Amino acid sequence: MNKQRMERKMKNWKKALGALSVVGLFTVGCEPLGTGSLTVLLETEDVIVDGLTPGDEAANIKDGWTVEFNKYLATVGDIDLHFSTDEAMEAEAGEVYVVDMTQVPAGGLSLWTFENLSEGRWEFNYSTPGAGDGSTRHESVEEADYDEMVANDWTYHIDGVLTKADGQSCPPTDLATPGDKTPNGNTSGSDACYDAPSVRFVFGVAAETLFGPCEVGGVPGVSVTADSTQTSALTLHGDHLFFNGFPEGDEGGVMRLAQWVADCDLNLDGTVTNDELKAIAPSQLPVFDDRYQLGGSPITPLNDMYDYLSAQLKTQGHFQGEGECPVDGVEHDHGHDHDDHHDDDHDDDH
Repeated sequence: MNKQRMERKMKNWKKALGALSVVGLFTVGCEPLGTGSLTVLLETEDVIVDGLTPGDEAANIKDGWTVEFNKYLATVGDIDLHFSTDEAMEAEAGEVYVVDMTQVPAGGLSLWTFENLSEGRWEFNYSTPGAGDGSTRHESVEEADYDEMVANDWTYHIDGVLTKADGQSCPPTDLATPGDKTPNGNTSGSDACYDAPSVRFVFGVAAETLFGPCEVGGVPGVSVTADSTQTSALTLHGDHLFFNGFPEGDEGGVMRLAQWVADCDLNLDGTVTNDELKAIAPSQLPVFDDRYQLGGSPITPLNDMYDYLSAQLKTQGHFQGEGECPVDGVEHDHGHDHDDHHDDDHDDDH
């Protein structure tokens, strides 16, 4: 169990020991509360399923690349609820799953259930831990991939491809090992470029994160109604690894840029890996120019491009589609302009 989860559980346990209220039974004055149920779905953002396309719209890739994900494995779970007027009243669904987000259906996956919750509003928190922390393999994930995630305690395993008819890779000259590859005559800064119409990326990332308390439009958590079942959803976005920074507040200026991935192919074999990301500092990539604003990163310092990727992945947890969740206790309002892969608003009676 990671340190943050352990500290949170110890804090809540101490509160519970000193509390007289019992979840689902009493309020002030010992008046009985009604109880209801909550089903929690896992939703995927549409770009994980459909990919990203180049163009001028806010959600497009601005430097001409098309992005498709072959696999987008994520470790997610450990749902933690606290009653809004008494934090000592809590409920937890500790199950953690490794799921291929490209296989999540449009209506989401129903993975967690709470019964006998006191009616009222509940604060909502969840985690993306490492897969080695007691996770369960979902049927969407191949056993070999799951075993690799557990062995490395990864939070994410992402396998995708960039394509662009006139695409090129321009790795830092002092790090590049092009072999018999011939430069195409273009440069990025002083770095030679090589034709690369297709670039695969395969990343395994440890990015343990606590998300919450989550809210939608300033309204916190979920509302439970007596004698009914509510449905709520946590949502993982898929485009943050292409963000040009870590904005806080309004994100009208956010761009999605993919050239940095292509430029990390140091050996020009057509596949970008963890080892290559760890060899490159952001300052070594000319494309990391004044379009990138790195302040507000949840990881500091950003020593290499693996740190940058990890930091971006730590910001992609959301609630009810576009609802916001503080990242390890720090708020990030992402102001997205795209859709999520779900049908309806979920905080409804059933």
